[in-house]
Amino acid sequence: MWVELFLCLLLAHLVADFALQTSESCKSKREKKWRSGCHYIHAAIVFALSWLVSFRLEFWWCALVIAITHFAIDIWKSYREDKVKWFVIDQLLHIAILAMVAWQWCRFNEWSVPFGIATKYIALAVAIIVCWKPANIFIKLILKHYSVNVPEAHSDSGFNAGALIGDIERWLILAFVILQRYEALGLLIAAKSIIRFGDKETAKTEYVLAGTLMSIFIAVLSGLMVSVV
Repeated sequence: MWVELFLCLLLAHLVADFALQTSESCKSKREKKWRSGCHYIHAAIVFALSWLVSFRLEFWWCALVIAITHFAIDIWKSYREDKVKWFVIDQLLHIAILAMVAWQWCRFNEWSVPFGIATKYIALAVAIIVCWKPANIFIKLILKHYSVNVPEAHSDSGFNAGALIGDIERWLILAFVILQRYEALGLLIAAKSIIRFGDKETAKTEYVLAGTLMSIFIAVLSGLMVSVV
């Protein structure tokens, strides 16, 4: 089924684009554009992971198509500003390519998830990664787009602590939604609200509230998607 192959390719994409890509390599790609060696290394990783998750030797040419288009999209994005619209368009283009490749492959070839792994577990792995680094980047860009500035009191270490808290929060919400423990989800949100109740800094309160609502939205949506697979 092409959806299963798509989920495997999407998992490979998320690992390559977020788990294995550092902020230094992203900076190099933005500054040096096509001259950055990080573009070529990244494309090679995308090729290797896309081929690996297919568990088919003959899938190599599809993995090559994915890698080449991924490389072209990344080069295009390196000439764009660091804004949420370009981040979203970039990811939608990558995902569209993966969907088309999976659909085309399954039109002419039989494919099933290797080792009898349930599709839900692959979807869960995708959701866990989405709730990690991609969510942090998306929320940061959304806050920047709407001019919800990081409070001055937040140093780099503070922002990293906030990102870690956000990660844990989204993973907990994801687990609660999948387990259908909505009362625990409500308790978590209420507990965080109580913790922030005494904060008199308006800028910090708005920043935390906006970030929290975005976190909840992403985690709940991810959980619902896993539940329907």
